[in-house]
Amino acid sequence: MEPSEFYDAYLDVYTPGRFMEFYRALEEELFLGANPSRPIPFSHVPIVLDPQFESRFIQLVSLLWRILSNPAYRLLSARSIPEPLRPPLQGALEPIPFHPDHNIGCIDLHLDRGALRMIEFMVLPPGCVGVYPGMVDRYGTYLRALLPDRKAVSFRQGWDRRRCEETMLSQIIGQGEPERVAIIDWEPRGQVTYGEFCYTLDLLWKKRGVHGIIADPREIRVRGDRILAREMPVDRILNRLTLVDWSNHRDEIEPYTRLLWEAPEVFVYHPYLWYLGDKASLRLLSDPDTLREMGCSSPDVEQLTALVPRTRPLSSFCPASSPTVDVGRLLDCFGAPSNIVLKPLSSHGSKGIIFGPVDTPTKKDLEEALVRIDPAEYAAMEYVPTPEIEVPRWGGEREVWHCDLRIFVLNSRYVFPGGRVYFGDYTNQVPCRGFAPLFFA
Repeated sequence: MEPSEFYDAYLDVYTPGRFMEFYRALEEELFLGANPSRPIPFSHVPIVLDPQFESRFIQLVSLLWRILSNPAYRLLSARSIPEPLRPPLQGALEPIPFHPDHNIGCIDLHLDRGALRMIEFMVLPPGCVGVYPGMVDRYGTYLRALLPDRKAVSFRQGWDRRRCEETMLSQIIGQGEPERVAIIDWEPRGQVTYGEFCYTLDLLWKKRGVHGIIADPREIRVRGDRILAREMPVDRILNRLTLVDWSNHRDEIEPYTRLLWEAPEVFVYHPYLWYLGDKASLRLLSDPDTLREMGCSSPDVEQLTALVPRTRPLSSFCPASSPTVDVGRLLDCFGAPSNIVLKPLSSHGSKGIIFGPVDTPTKKDLEEALVRIDPAEYAAMEYVPTPEIEVPRWGGEREVWHCDLRIFVLNSRYVFPGGRVYFGDYTNQVPCRGFAPLFFA
C-alpha cells in the first residue's frame, strides 16, 4: 500500500491493550464471540486509502452492476448451474433473477501498482456484511479518539450504519409481515459468520419485531403448504449456502433444493444469484470476445479486461478427447508457472486455491498439481500480487502483512468499503487474519 500520513500516525499511537479494550467492547454488541471456537476476527489495523479511490470504487460498481443487468450475461451465467439444480422447465433456462433495486454484493480487489484488479465478487450476502456496518461505525469512533486532529471517512455520502442496517432489514422482510425468518447455512454453529447470523436476527427482533431462527438445510421440511425449519414455520429464508455446499451435499438437502423452483419467492435473494459471481463469471468478464458478443461497448470491454485478471477454464487447455491438461498450451497463455493460480469453479474464497506463487512453482510443480485435480472443475487465473501493509509488532517493530480491498454494494450502489488484513499469501488459509474497515484520509 502507498504510504499514508494518517496510517503512520495510527501506528505511532497504537497499543495492543487499547485495541483489545475496543474489541471487547464490541463483542457483546456485535455477537463477535457467538461461536466460541471461531470468534469473528477484527484487524488491529485499518486500511487507509487516498480519497480519490472512492470515486474509482463508485465507477467500478456502476460498470459491473450494469453488466449484471444485461440479460445476455445472465443467460451465459445460467449455463454454470449443474443439472441437479436446474428447474424442471421446458426449453431454454430462464435468466437468473436479478433486480437492480433489490440486491447485495461484495467485490474483492487487489491494488496492483495503483491499478484495481477484481479477484472475486459475489451477488449475495458475503461473510460478515451483517456486522461490517457496525464495525466500520465503531472503528471510526475508535480512530477519532486516538487521532482527534485527523479526519478519516468510510461510508459514502448519504449512507451510515443506520441506513445500511435498515436497508438490509427491509430486504430480508420483503413485502408484508413475515411470521418468522430463517437463516440457513451448512452446520451454521460452526461457521465464523455465526455471530453475524445472531446479530442479524437480533436486529430483526429489536427493530421490526420479527422472530428468526438459524438452521441447517437438513432441518427444512415442507408440510402441506408450510415450510418448516426445525419444526417451526418460516416464510422468509436468508440463504447462506454456497455453491460448494450444494455441490457436496445436494443429495442430503433435496427438500431444501426443491424450494428453489417450487417456492422461489420465499428466498430473500434467490440462490441462483451465486452464479452471477462465480469463477465462470470471471472467465466471461475477462474475455473481450465474449463481452463484445454480449453487446458491451468498446469502453466497457476495455475497462473490464483491465479490471478482471485473465481467467480461463482449465479444461480448455485439454486436447480433444483427453482429460489431461496440455501444460505447454497453458504456459503459452499465462507465461511462467508463477503467473498462474488454480481455483475450483465451485468455491468462493482463497481457501480453494491449490497452486500459486506461494508454492515457488516450477513447471514440474505445476504438472504435479494438475495430476491431482479434474480440469473440468477448475479455472486458471492470472496471478495478481497481493497489496502489502505494515502492522505493529512487539517492541515498536513493524511487520509486512497482506491485505485485500472489498467494496460493499446495496441496491446496485457502492455504500462502504472494507477489506481483510492477513499474514500469509491467501486470505482464508492462514490463522492470522481479520476483517478490516477501509477509510479514506
